[in-house]
Amino acid sequence: MTFLNATLLLALTAIGIPIVMHLIARKEPKQVLFPSVRLLTQRFETNRSKLRVRRWWLLALRIAAMAALALALARPVISQALSLTWSTIGIVALAAIATLVMASVAAGKPNQTKLMWSLLATSAVAGLIAILWGGYTAASGTKPQIDRATPVALAIVIDNSSLLGWNEGSSDHLTRTRSAAEQLLVAASPESRLAIIDRSATPATFALDLAGALSKVEQLQPLEVVQPLESRLEAAARLLQSSEIPSRQLVLISALPASSFNDQPSGNSLAGLIDELGIRVTLWDIGGFAGVNRSLSVPQLSDRAPAPETPVVVATTLSINQDESTTDQPETDQTVEVTAECVLYPSDAALPVVRDGTILLPAAKPVDRVSVPVSPGRNVELQMTLPPLPVGLHHGAIHLTGSDALSIDDSGYFTVTVLPPSRLLLVGDRTAEVDEIGWSISAPIPVNDPAAQYAIEQVSYQDLAATTMTNFAGVILLDPPENSLGTPELQRYIAAGGSVFLAVGDALGADQVQVNGYPTFSRRWRVPDPGTFLEISAASHPALNALAQTPGGVPFQDARVYQYWQVDPGDDGQTLMRYAGMDHAALLEIQATANVPGKLLILTTPIPDLVAGESWNELFRSGSWTAFALIRELTQYLTGRSSESWSMPVGTAVSIPIQSLTATDDQPRRLQWFPAQGTAPVPIDLATESGDETQPRQRILIGQPQHSGVHWIRGDEPGLGFTINLPRAQLATKRVEPSQLSALLGDEAVKRIESLDEMEWTAGRSQPSVPLWSPIMLLALVIFLLEQILANRFYRRPNTGPSITAATRSAA
Repeated sequence: MTFLNATLLLALTAIGIPIVMHLIARKEPKQVLFPSVRLLTQRFETNRSKLRVRRWWLLALRIAAMAALALALARPVISQALSLTWSTIGIVALAAIATLVMASVAAGKPNQTKLMWSLLATSAVAGLIAILWGGYTAASGTKPQIDRATPVALAIVIDNSSLLGWNEGSSDHLTRTRSAAEQLLVAASPESRLAIIDRSATPATFALDLAGALSKVEQLQPLEVVQPLESRLEAAARLLQSSEIPSRQLVLISALPASSFNDQPSGNSLAGLIDELGIRVTLWDIGGFAGVNRSLSVPQLSDRAPAPETPVVVATTLSINQDESTTDQPETDQTVEVTAECVLYPSDAALPVVRDGTILLPAAKPVDRVSVPVSPGRNVELQMTLPPLPVGLHHGAIHLTGSDALSIDDSGYFTVTVLPPSRLLLVGDRTAEVDEIGWSISAPIPVNDPAAQYAIEQVSYQDLAATTMTNFAGVILLDPPENSLGTPELQRYIAAGGSVFLAVGDALGADQVQVNGYPTFSRRWRVPDPGTFLEISAASHPALNALAQTPGGVPFQDARVYQYWQVDPGDDGQTLMRYAGMDHAALLEIQATANVPGKLLILTTPIPDLVAGESWNELFRSGSWTAFALIRELTQYLTGRSSESWSMPVGTAVSIPIQSLTATDDQPRRLQWFPAQGTAPVPIDLATESGDETQPRQRILIGQPQHSGVHWIRGDEPGLGFTINLPRAQLATKRVEPSQLSALLGDEAVKRIESLDEMEWTAGRSQPSVPLWSPIMLLALVIFLLEQILANRFYRRPNTGPSITAATRSAA
């Protein structure tokens, strides 16, 4: 047994107070006349015996009450390994007290002297055993590890993801997290080793002293780019392993959102490491996510590369999350009016710039605004319309007006790339099919309209050889014959970096086809009813990424395929789509090489296949929008209108094209990167290697942005920049399940606390301590109650009036 406040044991001297008060408060017995001397003698002896016994018990209870208070103030603790031993000692002590009570009762009864002495002897033996056993256990038993009694190696891991910015009005998670960390640091002994580890990439190290650790806590801020929580916990465990202090504590301070634990644990490495090192893990729960929060999804553009002076629709999803415990109103009364505003940041050749130490950025200009009623738990799609825009990069955002529990998801950012119309060559011998493909690509704008994305020209295969292809951004061949594939003009176009898409069908013949630069078309493959359909096999490919991310998926199963060419992709081919239930390629791309740098896409079934006769597929006959969406995405990839992404998730390595690496005087250029959140610009020095020719467009690596928002690049074309968004999956407020914690930290229970009073400080593998403060305080309360009951019976004034009157009448 150990005492946290051993000096307060001096309060045991207060047991002398009830002894003194007991002696002072003694009352002299009153003289009462009785008519019978015999009765007087017998009654006097009986009362005197009972009063004497009651007096001693009253004194004992008062002494015990003062001693219990003194012990409680000293806060005794015992080792958990000896808790059964101390429980047994307590039972023996209670047995001694019980026999003593029985002996006192026997003392008040006549002719019970022998029984009284037997009970007193039993009580004395039991009390002596309890005292000797307790003294031996306290002297030789395992000493419990107690807070602030010994040095401890303490690593505090703080989950400072973006959700740390949650603000409930009266309190916020950041303040609670800082307070919890500061309490732990101050509670540790002065000789302890202290470490503050957040979810940044900063290496885990011990602080020099308490002041250094407190300073790191004060500097904590929510981070958008965070390391996996498992890796930070493992870094903390490794750091504790390097400490020479045997008492090792790892404390995780978090609101325990499931999004922080979404990464699959890498086996049992962390749990095994914690068990191997004997580290005690404590989870300090700062509380859930109470309050009302509105959120916007990442904005989606109706067209990522629209034509000049064409309106563009920006869509986002608005949702409201409300903790059920924060409102007593019925669900029908919780509908709120939410206002969203769409803004654009105009391009300015003079901005951004640093002037007189102040960063000046382009000011946002509102272009659309909408207010909608929203109920908690329900999503509402918002559509904002951008005005017609000129050629160039245009950055914008959608903001929610007002405030809520979390501000970071109240804004979504986007970048629109307005490109001049791309010249596209459609080659086919069936006019109806060529017109159908042309309309699908240009819709909803008519073909060759000045506002269309593509300037489309149509030729037949007979005129292909006479067509100058170098002026076209892409060429589409519909059901080409074998001889057209080897056209010298087409071969030179591909070798010069041109992009070609062909959909093969009947015109290729019926036998195996081999053309230089193309894969081998082995044979025509027929599929019995009900046919097959297309399946995406390369979801991350730029040509199919948008289709793969379509909510609910693209219903390719509605457009059946009954016949196609079996093609061997070879070593240079990449299969982008397959036929369901088959291992045959449906869409493949021939990889660009040093000799053939262009793009070559091959669809092994014809489109739109509208000519009467034997049907190859129903891609354009089923009434489904799948073929329409597929041809548009492939065309954008073919012409390069979707190849450049200017809006990325936070933390992604950003690489963007610029006009040139050198200035007009052939000197290396210097750009400036103005990150979001108004931080200082970062210089970007550009230098070309000697002997390299300057290309029209060069790529530069910016780095990994740490904040969402609009990022600007100064020193190249006006308006150059990009936008960054925080993935909304990182902001999910659902709390982690116990099974996830077990998978990460092991099956054994981890101490979960909500205040410093619940903290258990343990050295290495030693058993935790068991505080006795609560049971001793309960014992003191029971003693006080017994003392009050006995005191009321001892000091109460008897109603002697009637007795005296009756005695007087008898004497008369």
